[in-house]
This record gives sequence, C-alpha cells and structure tokens, in this order.
Amino acid sequence: MHAPPSESPFVTATTWSPLGEGRYTGTVRPEWFQGRGAYGGLLGGALLRSMMRELNDAARAPRSLTVHFCAPVAEGEASLSVRVERAGRQVSHLSARLEQGGQVACLASATFATSRETPLVYTDAKAPRVPPPSDVPSVPGELLPTFAAHYDYRWCVGAVPYSGADEARVGGWIRPRVPTPLDAPLVVGLLDAFPPAAFARVRGFCNGATMDFTAHFYAPLPLSSASPEAFYLRTGHSRHAAHGYADDLAELWSEDGQLLAQLRQLAAVFPPVR
Repeated sequence: MHAPPSESPFVTATTWSPLGEGRYTGTVRPEWFQGRGAYGGLLGGALLRSMMRELNDAARAPRSLTVHFCAPVAEGEASLSVRVERAGRQVSHLSARLEQGGQVACLASATFATSRETPLVYTDAKAPRVPPPSDVPSVPGELLPTFAAHYDYRWCVGAVPYSGADEARVGGWIRPRVPTPLDAPLVVGLLDAFPPAAFARVRGFCNGATMDFTAHFYAPLPLSSASPEAFYLRTGHSRHAAHGYADDLAELWSEDGQLLAQLRQLAAVFPPVR
C-alpha cells in the first residue's frame, strides 16, 4: 500500500504551520541536512509551498521561483513570512523570507500565472539518451549526504563528483523513497538534490554552497500522467567557473521525455581538501 501524500517526508517537511497574516513556522530537522545546514531543495520547497498556500489560487500555477541563500539554516525552529506583492488579472507576484534566530536566512520571490491561449506551441528540448531506471543500480546511501537518504538515486549521466572529469556534467534518475505525487515544491527538491555539476571537474573532496537558484516550471503540476512511484531524470551541467563560483543548469525530465522544469544555480566552490 502506498503512503498518502500527507505522509510523504518531503511534503511533511515543507508544509509549515500557518500563524495568520502570511506567517508560517516550521521545524528543520537534521535528517534533511547537507553539511552545515538544511539542503536548499527543502528550503525552496517550504518557501514555495507557503507562497502557494498564501495565494490560494489553483488557476495561478507557479511559473518561476528564485531563492537567495543568505545563511545556513540550522536544526530547530524557523519562521516564514509571505507577502503578495501584486495580483494582476492573470499574474501574481509574491515574496517570502525565511528567518531563524532573528536573522534572515533565505529571501525568495515567485511568479504565479494562469495559462494563456496561444498558437505558439513547440519544444526543441530533447532528453539525453540514458538507460531506463530499472537498468541502473541504486547509489549506496553511505556515498550520499544526509538528506539524500530520502531519495532513490540512479546515477547515469556524466561523472561522479570530485573525480577530476573533463566535463562538468552530472545526473541520473531520482525519486522519493516514499511514493509522492510530483508537485511544484517537489520539483524544486528534485532539481536541487544532485551536487553542482562543476564538482565533477574537481579532483579531491571540496565543499560548496548555493548562493541562489531560479527554477522555471514548464508542465502542469501536479503531474497527473505520472504515478507517485515514477522516476524523473535530473540532468545538470556547468559551462563556466572562475573566482570561486560556478554556474549550473539543471533540467528535470519525465520518464517519457517531457521537460518539466529547469533550475539555474550560482554555486560557491571552495578549495579542495588536501
């Protein structure tokens, strides 16, 4: 029997308690950590889910989300505040801030909009050719950061981090270990669940941190065509790194090759540990 969405660890961790007037509170647990604090996909998911609840308009789907990570979010209580900046006839703009210990930790903005009637419909996006998830072994948990225990990883794109590869490309199949329908907050979580692609070109372990990311959503969500057990192909590549920072472009694809969303990230890359 499948766990209902309300029992999904990711949904539970990103559904914070409303306090009224756009305020929410939640508890950040160490099982969602990556290094010094919570991983960005969880925080982005909580910010987006809170904005969706505050807007409370299913016809206005998330189209973009930007999150600036100002400080690590530690274990314990944190608070969110959401503001509707403007609600037009078809488009709404919201902002949110996450605070902990009286200090800002994340700043976010999002655009929500209704669908539009248009004759312009096309896609030149094509998913890379990879083996099906059933043919790719699951990555052992001891090779992954703490939060990754919530996901089933099937690495099949590019190289592994810290291998000194010639190309900055990483990715593979991924899904929550507890079956969970794909909604916009989970899309953010999956897109941010792999390390920045630049790490594939680093030889030897190094630390890094996400400065900010922007996600764009291309498919109607929740994704009705996929079962809660479905895998998604997450690919990522980096084209530029200098002065301690690297770009990263991640894409999320359905099993049938539909481009669902993209995430562009600026990552700080620290010197390798000697």
